[in-house]
Amino acid sequence: MHPVDAFLLEEGEEAVWESFHENSKTTRATPHLYFDRHPSDNAVVTMMNGLRETKPYRDRPRIALPYELPASEVGLDEALTGRESARGFGPGLVGLPDVSKVLRCAYGVTRSNADGRYPRPFRAAPSGGALYPLELYLWARDVSGLVRGLYHYDPAAHELHELGAFEAGDCFVQSELVASAPAVVLVSAVFYRSAFKYGERGYRFVLIEAGHVVQNAVLAAAGRGLAAVPVGGYFDRELDDLLGFDGLHESVVYCLLLGPREPE
Repeated sequence: MHPVDAFLLEEGEEAVWESFHENSKTTRATPHLYFDRHPSDNAVVTMMNGLRETKPYRDRPRIALPYELPASEVGLDEALTGRESARGFGPGLVGLPDVSKVLRCAYGVTRSNADGRYPRPFRAAPSGGALYPLELYLWARDVSGLVRGLYHYDPAAHELHELGAFEAGDCFVQSELVASAPAVVLVSAVFYRSAFKYGERGYRFVLIEAGHVVQNAVLAAAGRGLAAVPVGGYFDRELDDLLGFDGLHESVVYCLLLGPREPE
């Protein structure tokens, strides 16, 4: 027996990932999840106009982020080849200009789409159908210029919405590493923004997009000499509950820890 064969499921057994992968395949005969057939461009535009581009938090204090972003200390080639996942963070704060750069490079608006057919401006990360189903939250633990707590990032206005006190360290598997990070970016997904057009396939696109966004953030952090580590080890229901998500229509799909590099 080949060693790998020992891990294969018996006939009739089925893993969740296998079911998901099979059910989210694009075929010529698969019916659409919400429509009789794939929606027309006009139907997609109508739906996009009826969906929020980002969550508004209209009753929350707003904090403008600096548009003038600090220059990178290293080039893209060096940031790519020198990137590594941090296993700890050095002492000190993270500056608000650095946080601003990371958020804008991750998911900020980069140019208008006013002359195009679809109503969404383009952002720093590619998105299936330019639907942008993700929301970014900043858990500021030690960020200069910010009160410790939770913030929501508005990409269009490039500002933060102050949401109040927040503590989620116990929701992470590596709670000690989180406790040493001055800033945590929480990436949530509003799944229907993608699924209304792409059906089951839209869930794949959401997760792919989260990877694009976090990689953008990691490279922006590396360019500023910051340490960063993407994190997927968290207790989903507990973290969603703290953020007020139901875990189905919206849920956290990825996290990123940021902070100063450890001393050499």
